Amino acid sequence: MKVNKCEENQVFVRDHFWYDIQNNSNKYAHIIMIATKPDIIKQAPLYLELKKRWELVILVHTGQHYDYNLSKWVLAEFGMDVDLNLNIFGKIHKKFSLVIDRLGDFLLDLSENYKKIPVPYVHWDTMTATTADKAAFLNKFAVVHVEAGIRTFTPNEEFYHKLFKDYSDWKFDWNKYYEKLQKFNIYETGSIEPYPEQFDTRWIEASTWLFAAPVELYRNTLIKEWFPEAHIKVVGNTVADAIEISKKKIWNSNAFEKFPNMKWKDFIFITIHRRENTEKKERFLVIYNAIKKLIKDWVYVCFLGLYASEFAIDNYWLREDIEHLKKKYSENFAYWPALAHHAEVIEMISQAWAVVTDSWSMQEEANIVWVPCVTVRFWSDRTETILNWTNIIAPPINSNLIAEIVKWAIWNKKMISKSHLYWKNVSSKIVDEVLKMLKKDWKLFKYDDERLNLEQYFNWNIK
Repeated sequence: MKVNKCEENQVFVRDHFWYDIQNNSNKYAHIIMIATKPDIIKQAPLYLELKKRWELVILVHTGQHYDYNLSKWVLAEFGMDVDLNLNIFGKIHKKFSLVIDRLGDFLLDLSENYKKIPVPYVHWDTMTATTADKAAFLNKFAVVHVEAGIRTFTPNEEFYHKLFKDYSDWKFDWNKYYEKLQKFNIYETGSIEPYPEQFDTRWIEASTWLFAAPVELYRNTLIKEWFPEAHIKVVGNTVADAIEISKKKIWNSNAFEKFPNMKWKDFIFITIHRRENTEKKERFLVIYNAIKKLIKDWVYVCFLGLYASEFAIDNYWLREDIEHLKKKYSENFAYWPALAHHAEVIEMISQAWAVVTDSWSMQEEANIVWVPCVTVRFWSDRTETILNWTNIIAPPINSNLIAEIVKWAIWNKKMISKSHLYWKNVSSKIVDEVLKMLKKDWKLFKYDDERLNLEQYFNWNIK
C-alpha cells in the first residue's frame, strides 16, 4: 500500500489488521467511512449492526476531524475502533485528492491481494462521502449512500422579498409566515448552499447502488433525477438509532456542570458553524447580534462555541465583547467550547426550550427529542422538518427578525408538531437491504449487460 515518506503524513493501519483480513472468511468487506463528528455519530449504528451480524467491518477514518472533542471521544463513546486512518491534510482540494488516492490504493489492495469485495458506506454530503465514492467507483465498486437524495429546498426570491418588505413596513404576520413555509410550491432547488456539501451530495449519487433515503421526500427527488427506483429505499435516519444509544448514557453526562446557570431553566441551545454563515462577515454579525439581543432581553441562552464560530468571533474582533457578555449576563448566558460526548449534546437539547442552529444534524435531533428548532439559514437541507411543522427558518439578514422568530418559536411551542420523522432500527433496515442486494446481485457495481440481465443473449458467432 502506498504511503508518504514523511511519517506525519503517512497512512496509519491498525496493528495486525492485514493478518485479521487474511484470516477472515467473509467474502465482503463492509467499509464504514467516517471523518467528522456527525459522520461518526450517524455511521456508528451501522458499524455496530454489522459487527453484531459477524460481518467483516472495516472502519476507515480520513483524519479530517482528529481532535479530542470532534473525534476521539465520540469514537470511544460508541465503541468504534479505527482500522485505517488516511491522515489527510492541507486545503480542501488537497484533502479531496488524498482521500481518492489513498483510499483507492487501499481498496485495490483489499480486492486484488486479499480477495475481498469492498462495500463502502458513505454518509450524506460530506467531503469524505464524495471522495470515498470516487475512490470506489473508479475501481469498479459502487457505494451504499446513507442519507441519499437530500437536496436544499430554498424559498424563492419572491417569498423573501415580500418577507423583508412586510417586516420593514410593520406588516409581518408570524402565523402567516409559519404557515407559508409549509407550502411546497414556494420552494426551489439548485442552491450551492450548504457549500460545498450541496455539490458533494449530488456528485455521490452517480456512484451509488443502494440509495438509503431518510424520508419519502428525498426518494421522490431521486426518482425525478432519473435514478433507478428499485435501488431507492426509504429507511429513516440512522441518527435515530444513535440517539437511542446516547439516551442510555445520559445518566453519566456532566453537561450541566459546564452550564450550571442553564440547569432547570427554559434556555435555548445555539450552535452556528456553517461556512456561509461564519466566513461571510455580514451574515455572522447579523446572527451574533441576534444572539446578543436575546441575551439582553433576558432569554436564557446557551451558546456552544464550535470551531467555525470561534474562528468568526476572533476574526471579526468579537472576543472582548463576548467575554463582557459572559460577565454582565452571567445569570442567563453561557458560552462553552464543543461538547465531546454525543450524550451530553442530547441531554442539553432534550432539556432546551428550543434549538437555534445552522446544523443539519441538530435539526433532525431536535425533531426526534420533540424540541422546536429554528434554522438560521435561507433554507433547510432538512426540508421535511419545515414541512412537518417542527422547524422554522430564520434568514440571516436582520438581527431583530431572527430574535423575534426565536421568541415566537418559544412562545408557540404547542404549535410545533411532535411527530417523529426518522423511525427506529434504521441501521438494521439498511443492512437488510444491502445483504439482500449482495445475495441477489453478488456485487454493487454492474455494467448494463449485467444490470439488465442480458448476458444470456451474448452471441459472437457469425452465420
